[in-house]
This record gives sequence, C-alpha cells and structure tokens, in this order.
Amino acid sequence: MWTEYTEQISEDAFYYEQPERTTDVELPPGMGFLLLMIWVTICLVGFAIIFFAKNTFVGIAVIALPTFFGMVIKPTFALCILMLVLPTGAGVGYAEIFSLDRGVGIAVAATFALNLLISRPRLRIRNKALWVIVVYTIWIFLTSLGAPHLGLELRRAYTQFQLLVLVFIAYWTLETNHPKTLIWVLRSYVVGTLGMIGFTYITGAEMTYVEDPTRYGMTFGRAINPNELGDITAMALLAAFYLFARDKQGLWRLIYIVAMLSLPIVILKTGARGALVALAFTMLLPLLSMRQVYRRPALAALLVVFIVLVSVSAAFLVVKGGGLEREVSERLTSVQYAQKSINLRVFLIKKALKAATRPTGTSFYGWEEYSGITTQPHTDFFFLLGIYGIPCAALFALFVIMIMLTVKRIPLGIEKLYARAVLTFLLVAGLSHVRLYTKFYWVFLAVIMASERIGQFYLSQKEFSYELEEEGYLYSENELQGFPT
Repeated sequence: MWTEYTEQISEDAFYYEQPERTTDVELPPGMGFLLLMIWVTICLVGFAIIFFAKNTFVGIAVIALPTFFGMVIKPTFALCILMLVLPTGAGVGYAEIFSLDRGVGIAVAATFALNLLISRPRLRIRNKALWVIVVYTIWIFLTSLGAPHLGLELRRAYTQFQLLVLVFIAYWTLETNHPKTLIWVLRSYVVGTLGMIGFTYITGAEMTYVEDPTRYGMTFGRAINPNELGDITAMALLAAFYLFARDKQGLWRLIYIVAMLSLPIVILKTGARGALVALAFTMLLPLLSMRQVYRRPALAALLVVFIVLVSVSAAFLVVKGGGLEREVSERLTSVQYAQKSINLRVFLIKKALKAATRPTGTSFYGWEEYSGITTQPHTDFFFLLGIYGIPCAALFALFVIMIMLTVKRIPLGIEKLYARAVLTFLLVAGLSHVRLYTKFYWVFLAVIMASERIGQFYLSQKEFSYELEEEGYLYSENELQGFPT
C-alpha cells in the first residue's frame, strides 16, 4: 500500500505544472521591504547632497549606484523606476545630449540583461502580436538601407529598435512576475506625473507657452511637446481610475483622488485638442455597451463617478480658477482653428496616399523632397503608409487587430475596462498626431498585452474564493494571494 501511495504522489507531481520562474530574484520574507527602505534612505541622502551641499555629481552617484543594483535583482523595480521618470519627457537633463528618461531607459536595458544571467526565466510569448512588432521593426530597417539619407534613416530605425527592446522588457517583466506588479508600475506612473507637475510649479519653471506664434499649448518650458504632455497626463488619469478601482489601500486612494481632480486641469491647460477628444470618447464608450453595464453595474457606476470628478475639476478651472488663458481658450473653442486643422490633416492624408505608390514609401527624411512640404502626415496609419509603404502600414494594422483580439479575450472586469480604455485612447489620439516614436505609447501597449494574464488571474482568484465560501471557508483578499489558482 505504501508503494502504491508513493507512486500516486510521483504521478501527481509529474503532471503538476510547475510555476514559471520569475525574473525577480526571490528574497526571504521581509528582505524586499527592508531593501526598499534602505534605498529610500540613500536617495534622501543623495538629494540632500544635491540641494544642500550643492554637489550634484556626488549626489547623483549616491542615488544611481544602489538604484542600479536594485534594478538588477528586481526588474519590477526597474520598470517602476522607468515609469516614474517617463512623464518627464526628453527635456529633463543636459540639453539634447542626455535626458533623465533616456538614462533610465539605458539602465533598464543593461540591468535586465544582467538579470537574465542570474534568473534565467523561461519566456513564453503568449501574445503573438510581439512577433508582428519584430517584423515591423525589420521592415523599417530594410527600407532605411535604400533611403537617400542613409545615416539619418538608420538612426531613426535604431530608435524603433530601442522601442522594440522596451516593449519586450516591459512585457516580459509583467508576464513573469506577480500580477500585482501592474499596480506598482501604474502607481509609479501616476506619482511621476503628479511629481513632474508639482516640481515645475515649486521650482518656478512652471508651465509656459511655446514660442511659436502658431502654437497655443502649455508645456514645461521646452521639455516636452504640448500634445504629448496632454497624452501623458491623460494616460495617468486613466491609470488613476484603474488603481482606484483595483487598489484598496486608503492612502494610495487619496493620491488617486488627487490625480483624478488635478490632472484634468492640466490636460485642459495644455490645449491638446486631440487628447481631450480621445479622453472624452474613451470615457463615454463603455457606457454605450448595455450588456457590459448590465453585467458589471458597479464598474459602470464607478465610471460615472469618474466622469463627474473630471467634469467638476474642469468646471472649477473655468469658473473659479480664472478660466483658461485666451490663447488656449481660442484653440479649444474656435471653429476656424478646428476647420483649419482638419483641412491640413486631409491634405496630408492625400499626400500619403500618393506616396504609397512607392513600395517602400518616401523614407522619413525623404518625405520633404517627395511631397514638397515639411509637415508629415499626422495620423499613425497614414504616416506609416506614406513614409514606409504599404507593407509597413499593413503590419501596423495587423498589430492593432491582434491587440484588439487581446482585449476581447480579457475576462470582463476592471482589467478589461482599463485595457480597452488605454487602447481606445491611443488609437483615437493617434488620429491627430503621430505617437509611434514615443516611449509611453509602446509601454502601455505592453501593459495591454500583459493585462490578459492579469485579468485571468483575478478571475480565477475570484472563482476560487466562491468555492471556498460554498465549503464554509472565508478568506480575505490578501490571504487568497497565497493559494494556487
């Protein structure tokens, strides 16, 4: 009998699927929190050296070295650091040579390569859309080889390669670690956005208007484009809504409420019409699905509350806050500006359609020579169609379709609502300005792809809790985290 029992155990163990190895190096209980507190303390010392001792180089070194070490052992920590500085754009740093988010991006890639030598996780590419991005990147590189400005085109192709690496790192980190990693990643992004806005006001840099008289958008000096600032802020607003619904911690919820009340004001002050239209369409779209409202009335009610908060915040700016500046107000309300903008985009689309007669397009720097104008198409799809040809536009369309199918596979819940909101915003915003060369665009596409696994995790956890309740067991959400699902 004992032999039969041991054989049965061996057989069960053989068929039991072992959990995937995480990229994060596993530490003893409590050690991760202790290391986090040590890192925070070291960072405070570094900032003290920068601001009080007036030694910037030493302060940065004090902060950078332990941060780099932590990023090696914890890719989730590295991704959080990246999301923390991502809203700063490319203007925080030394002129055009170095920027904060660029430096962190290099550190993330280097530390992730070192981490692979330590953790050696098994990568399962569940979402085949990643391979479409690979082919898409290869096509851009190949078309650059035949372009008239070879050196400049190769630099542009290398930028796309960097974005491809960024997508893989973000996707791999979210796929091979605990689903709650997404909460920490989005927390970092929301805090980074709020911190960026607060820092500009405190230091006096403040939000200023671009010098070009044809533009009436608010930006952080010359650090970032007003339209991109509007998109970055809107993404933080959507993240705050998701976190408010998923995260139950009281202190963090206060931060999310602050974000939901303050970020709409920033979006309005940017004068980014594309971001405002995309955000309005994104918020109203779920309410048009009666099936979803019927199945998830609590989520629908939360969305209505979110819309009310955004509306109240915007009304406070317009009515009590002295209103918008005249230039921004005209940009948002003038029919003439809107008509002029639409006519320009239609004209550029026609140019892109003519350029599509070339198999490889005009190339990025060859567009002006072919079309006779310096302005490139403002829409993601038609930009690729005119610049890199029909094959590249077809690959992008295939990628978008596969992302849509990914969102469709996510179980109906908070993750599905959030992933669909992010995709809707990115696609609608991409109709007014090209976002294909921005880091936040690709990072959040990776978040959408990883949301499929995360949504299934929370669904299985919920079903498991129902089974326990039927058997007479009651567990809290934190206790359920330790159960296999």
